[in-house]
Amino acid sequence: MSIISAFSTRFRLTFWEKSKQDLLHLLFPSKCIVCSEEWPSNEPICSFCKSELHYTGFEKYSEPTELDKLFWGRVTVEGTFALLYFYKNSSTQKILHSLKYGNKPETGRILGKEIGKHVKDLAFIEDADAIVPVPLHPKKQFVRGYNQSTQLAEGISEITGIPIAHHFVAKLQHTASQTRQGRFSRWENVTGNFRVKKTTSSYKHILIIDDVVTTGATLEAMIRSIQTVYPDLRISIISLAIAK
Repeated sequence: MSIISAFSTRFRLTFWEKSKQDLLHLLFPSKCIVCSEEWPSNEPICSFCKSELHYTGFEKYSEPTELDKLFWGRVTVEGTFALLYFYKNSSTQKILHSLKYGNKPETGRILGKEIGKHVKDLAFIEDADAIVPVPLHPKKQFVRGYNQSTQLAEGISEITGIPIAHHFVAKLQHTASQTRQGRFSRWENVTGNFRVKKTTSSYKHILIIDDVVTTGATLEAMIRSIQTVYPDLRISIISLAIAK
């Protein structure tokens, strides 16, 4: 095949892909999950709303972060990271609501890749050998159609190359939403609610992935369950957001 012929073929394929994308956007216009305005991109958040997000900047910290301190005296954690701060009535709240209830699993993967870009060079993940999403009860996952933490984990795995351990931890009970519960009620709601797979696993250091950390009750209960079975396993936490 000549150079001109090869170029012509590549041009036609590129033109066809562009035309197909334009047609799909015309029929199913993309909308920003924050402001709901039409947005000519596959990205879930428009440039304007993205510029208004409150990033934590934890990847630049040399001192313990708020997320580190949240678990002091509760459970032993190797390292932590959260991408965004969560406030009520904020853009982050709209993102989390869309991720959980908006039937947008692809949003989780895209945001997971964004997290991955921020954490891939952090020292505490250098020897991590598995990613463990916070599990949903099968009933809740069936209703929702996906686990938002798993979607985040897939994006993070794509950037970091760390594999996902999908069935390492399971949730035993279908608990009520914890949105309006206090710290003690949240702890009562999740304590003893996780089953850890007993295997001859060679994992030394895992990354637990969550969508948002508020009181840390769910993560504390999950970590205690894991450390009961694997007391020498090192555990780190990565979250899309942390409550401010």
